[in-house]
Amino acid sequence: MHKVINITYETDTEFRQQMEEYADIIHNNTLYGIDEAFNTDDDNAFIAFLNNDSIMAIPKGEWLDNLEHTLEYFESIEEYEKCSEVKQLIDKIS
Repeated sequence: MHKVINITYETDTEFRQQMEEYADIIHNNTLYGIDEAFNTDDDNAFIAFLNNDSIMAIPKGEWLDNLEHTLEYFESIEEYEKCSEVKQLIDKIS
């Protein structure tokens, strides 16, 4: 399930800091957002809001690359159940 977050920033540095701070939520939203978009035949997977006025989304053509990064993230924090979910989704999409 998505946890709706709003990433607020004014500079590229602030953006990177916010991405790092919310890494767990962003990677979970990547997993579940892509899964939901795939199952509903949507072309974009919602991830988060940016500065309350735009949406961070992953277009269909970038799903597999983003899932690979999400898999690496979950491996790095030893969340092997999530790794399994990501791998299953990768297999389903490809």
